[in-house]
Amino acid sequence: MELNVLLVSLLPMDEELFVKKEQARDITLFEKALDRAKERDDEYSIKVYINDHVNGYMAGIISKKSSVKLHDRNFEIHNEENFPPVVWLWDRSEQVILVENKTSVFSSANVAAKTFSNISNNIILAEHGFRAHVHPKTVDSAFWETFESFEYVSEVKFNLAAPNLFGSTKKEIGDFLHEVVDETNASEFSPVFKNPDGNLNLKPSSWLNAMVDWVKDGAGTWNIRGKRTHKDKYKSIGSKTRAKLLVIDGNITELELENYKPQDIADIVEMIRHRYTFKK
Repeated sequence: MELNVLLVSLLPMDEELFVKKEQARDITLFEKALDRAKERDDEYSIKVYINDHVNGYMAGIISKKSSVKLHDRNFEIHNEENFPPVVWLWDRSEQVILVENKTSVFSSANVAAKTFSNISNNIILAEHGFRAHVHPKTVDSAFWETFESFEYVSEVKFNLAAPNLFGSTKKEIGDFLHEVVDETNASEFSPVFKNPDGNLNLKPSSWLNAMVDWVKDGAGTWNIRGKRTHKDKYKSIGSKTRAKLLVIDGNITELELENYKPQDIADIVEMIRHRYTFKK
């Protein structure tokens, strides 16, 4: 079974109001918002089978509406709604959603991330002044492999969120991002490095590696514009195309999941957590 790894960050809608109210970015608000999404009646559908408030595990299925053509007994064609189930698991300690990689429903990890962002940003988070940002984690070596694949690089752009999770672990870039937040009320920061001639020269350094690491763990994106030869046209490659994919033994079907107990989900998550944790 293949799983996409999505990081959830809670960001304030208004940083100034957030500071004045001295509210904590409690990730359990996201869990409540996800549970509330069960009441939706639109193109998305989600079910929550496991909701372990104490230990921070959730599990269920999610889908996006599609249409299938069927034949009735008179062989007349008619359209029916179709919601193919996709299994998902939630790990509170890492603020990670593990989503079954089923491209017939969600064509990419980025599409799956947008779906969870859409359904979770409901009245629960709005009433507390928060917005959930959901991004896929990326392949560890993706940034430098992409950068070095180009002979000429004209632009590298980062979009970094200031989430509630990494402060003590990723301290160097974390302190910097939070200084930006404090001084500007910004909840996202987008440094851009440019050289119009294609001679942009970036090398591993503590601050650059910290930003790359930040994106790798799902708290933002990067985009590199370059070309392989002088005659080529410039093209852009982004972190969204290099999503991390976990392959695990066995398969979890929606029918099996419906009969799982909270401890079953905890056992699965704890068995594979070391493969996506930000706590290195």
